[in-house]
Amino acid sequence: MRPAATADWAFLLWGDDAAGPVPRTPLSVQLAAATHTARALRTLSRHGWGVAQCALRDLRVPPGAHHDLPSATAIRLARRELPRCQRVVRLLDPDALCLSRSFALAVHLSALGLPAETVIARQRSSIGARFAFHSWTELHGEVLNDVPAVQSGHTVLQRVGCAALVRPLPCCR
Repeated sequence: MRPAATADWAFLLWGDDAAGPVPRTPLSVQLAAATHTARALRTLSRHGWGVAQCALRDLRVPPGAHHDLPSATAIRLARRELPRCQRVVRLLDPDALCLSRSFALAVHLSALGLPAETVIARQRSSIGARFAFHSWTELHGEVLNDVPAVQSGHTVLQRVGCAALVRPLPCCR
C-alpha cells in the first residue's frame, strides 16, 4: 500500500512535524513578494539601514497573503520560499552580505503574511579587540537562513519586522 500524500519529501525533512500540506502561495502574491524584496534591497543599498528598517516595519501585506498559520506550517512555508527570495537577491546583489540577505528574506516573508524578523547581533566573544556583527532571519524563533546555533554565539542588538505582523513583546515593569 502506498503512503498518504503528505508522506512526500517534506516528511524526510521534518518527520512527524510535517503534518498537513503547506498552503500554496498564489502567483500574484509571489510576484508581489519578489517586487517588495527588490525594492527593499534597492532602498537598503541607496539609503542605508535606517531607512530600510522603516520600510520593513511599514510594509503593507497584500490581500491573499498567508495569515495565522500554525508555527510549524509557517516555518515550512518560509523554507520553501527561501530559494525564491535568494534568486531575487542573487540577481540584484550577487555579493550580498548577511544583512542584505536577511533583510530581503524578512521582507519577502512579510509580504507573504509571515511574521519574519531580521535579527542583528554582535558576536559574544572575539579573538582581537573588535567584535563581529552578524544578521539572520527568524520566524517564530526559528533561524531560517543560518545555522540554529548562531543564536547562542551572538548577543541580539535589534529585531526588525513588519509592524502589522510581528506582535510586540510585553514591556517589563
